[in-house]
Amino acid sequence: MSFLTSILETVLPLLPDSAVAWGAREYFNVRYQSLGHMTTLQIDSANKKASLDLDLKGETQPLHITINRYELSTAGDKTLIEIKEFTTSREWINQVAAGFLKGKKFEVPEVVKALL
Repeated sequence: MSFLTSILETVLPLLPDSAVAWGAREYFNVRYQSLGHMTTLQIDSANKKASLDLDLKGETQPLHITINRYELSTAGDKTLIEIKEFTTSREWINQVAAGFLKGKKFEVPEVVKALL
């Protein structure tokens, strides 16, 4: 575990979800800047819900995503996330992503796992 992760795991429980969302949004915007920009992110960690808006390159309208339920689990020293229920503002993405996400768990990057 890195020093940064240790600090985050200690401090983050004391912060409101809005501060956590700000950090996660900044991480996304640096990591995935080639895709576009996350303009909003709201996390409800108590109820395992989130919503976000993306301004994606080549798109004229923002993409809105609502995660109605996510689950975190661990496997060894890895933290995994599974998106259980979600909707987007694009019907075709709902259909494609449902098949892609169903039953799949994704490793959460070390710096992000303390945020969830």
